[in-house]
Amino acid sequence: MSDDQRTPLTDHVADAVALLGTVRGTEVLPLDGRAVGRVAVAEQRSRIDVPGHDNSQMDGFALASAALAAAGETVTLPLGTMIAAGDAPGVLKPGTARPIMTGAPIPDGADLVIPVEESSRGRFTPSAATDTTVTLEPTAVAPGRFVRTRGSDTRRGDTVLREGRLLTPPRIAHLAACGIRDVEVLAPVRTIVLSTGSEVRSAGDGAPDPGALFDANGPGLTAALAEAGAEVVHTGAVPDDAAALLEQLRGQILAHDADLVVTSGGVSMGAVEVVRHAAEHDGAALAFPTVAMQPGGPQGIGTLEVDGRRVPWLGFPGNPVSALLSCELIARPALGAPARRRLRLPIRLEAEEPSPPGLDQYRRARVLPSGRVRLVGGASSHLLGGYAAADALVLVPRGTAVVHDGDELETLLIPGGDS
Repeated sequence: MSDDQRTPLTDHVADAVALLGTVRGTEVLPLDGRAVGRVAVAEQRSRIDVPGHDNSQMDGFALASAALAAAGETVTLPLGTMIAAGDAPGVLKPGTARPIMTGAPIPDGADLVIPVEESSRGRFTPSAATDTTVTLEPTAVAPGRFVRTRGSDTRRGDTVLREGRLLTPPRIAHLAACGIRDVEVLAPVRTIVLSTGSEVRSAGDGAPDPGALFDANGPGLTAALAEAGAEVVHTGAVPDDAAALLEQLRGQILAHDADLVVTSGGVSMGAVEVVRHAAEHDGAALAFPTVAMQPGGPQGIGTLEVDGRRVPWLGFPGNPVSALLSCELIARPALGAPARRRLRLPIRLEAEEPSPPGLDQYRRARVLPSGRVRLVGGASSHLLGGYAAADALVLVPRGTAVVHDGDELETLLIPGGDS
């Protein structure tokens, strides 16, 4: 196939996004553990200032800077009533100090806090409640010292969560602090994952029979899809029998009310390509573009009719690196998962590396402490161990025949790799 007959990856991803757009929904979740790892579908703005009032950053004494001389000079002041977190701020009488606890509101008339460590007592004790004066030797006397001002973290109306952002524990805490109780997120797409091939076996004790292999795609794709926000409701394997494949898919879709089918294998140009053969049956409508990327060029995309509805179907290649890379580059954006971080990093090579000039080639790699990136393993799509050791994917773009040491290449950061 000539290069100009291949489908650009961006076009194929756009097709997958449009296809899954018919089954992607939303739900509203409270801000608790259920929201972690979910993707926001709408912008959220703060309903309040955070903090909502000027408050103390330290356990100490609230007073007016005008009552102090220079830093390091001792002053003795009469004490007012103590202010604890949750108390009303009240008023500071001129020429006095008020004991104040961390987080307590600053009283009117005060503009700084002297920590208790800079007082004659050194710390608060139960008997401190009866003290009528305090002697201070502050190390600094500037107004605003140890005062957390209203809105210094977030202002009312500030955007605190953007559409498409992943909900992390700090983001959930920030939303809650801003007065938000729940958030609308993408609902997980209920997904069936099937590995195809008469040679595929479930992992067990010992080596598989001659000609057979253990199924890496089922567990790998299940994990990758779950990490991208899907809910995998069934994982299995089928032999190279188109009728059996369609029967199992339809049965599992009905049993689990599934919204998406993801298969691996059977989409290339060989004589035994079960997904291609299944597409010749009634109800299966699939196209098989060859995408201009390596690995993962052969792809399948379409729908399967089940009980009067069209269920989206993504067919990935069978080699495990090709399948996982297809999930990363195609299924993740189609499911609405947040984009991975991308950097341009120099590559470290011992020797020149060839690349097919008509394709976007993705090489498994590790980011080094130096800020350079080093390839892990070779380019072949069966070298799964290299992918397992990688924490980055380096894009060698179309038009590049040779990569040289020091070339700066777009690098996609992914979870994992050796510690």
